[in-house]
Amino acid sequence: MEEMTVKTPKLLLSFVVDNSASVKGERLGELMRAFRAFATEAPDFLEWELLTFDTFAPAVIKNFTAPDIAPVSAGRFPLLGRAIMTAADRLDARAKALREAGERVYRPWMFVLSDGFTVDAMEEVCARLERMEKAEELLYLPFKLSSQLTTERLQCMDRGKHMIEIVAGGVDGFFAFVKGMIDQRATLAPDAKVKFSKNDFEGWAVL
Repeated sequence: MEEMTVKTPKLLLSFVVDNSASVKGERLGELMRAFRAFATEAPDFLEWELLTFDTFAPAVIKNFTAPDIAPVSAGRFPLLGRAIMTAADRLDARAKALREAGERVYRPWMFVLSDGFTVDAMEEVCARLERMEKAEELLYLPFKLSSQLTTERLQCMDRGKHMIEIVAGGVDGFFAFVKGMIDQRATLAPDAKVKFSKNDFEGWAVL
């Protein structure tokens, strides 16, 4: 009698990227090139999407199931809170849809890469993220694109420490690190109870 294989659960990733005027065009272009390369190498169990935020409503540049990435241009003042809430809504909706279809889902990861922001309803954002993290519905991972970023408001969403910083190696190093974490997830048995934490993503310098 053949043994039944356990299907690898889905891993959902949401990247929320600052594309305001505070981010240099060269840096934004470098990030988008890296995202396109990332899209071509994603394993079957991974679904991810990319949102950007500036003056206007957050834009979905790539959704969970589409391979293509839309063009991105820099705006003016970033609306971080609205973008994070949008990303959280979309992660939650996608996870529920997969479960209703009979799929198993790992705890999703949300990466935020920001250079600066206006304060818009951050208290509500903090409360939402805290609820999701306590319910193990999300692992929130804020990264900074510049050493100039003031992090006090972002700290309210990660009360134990400052934003994670990205080490030398820049954009390529960051994506290599993310891919490495995904590879670690892939090496575990599908039914393993291993839980990743913020500590697994620490030890980096400015991107």
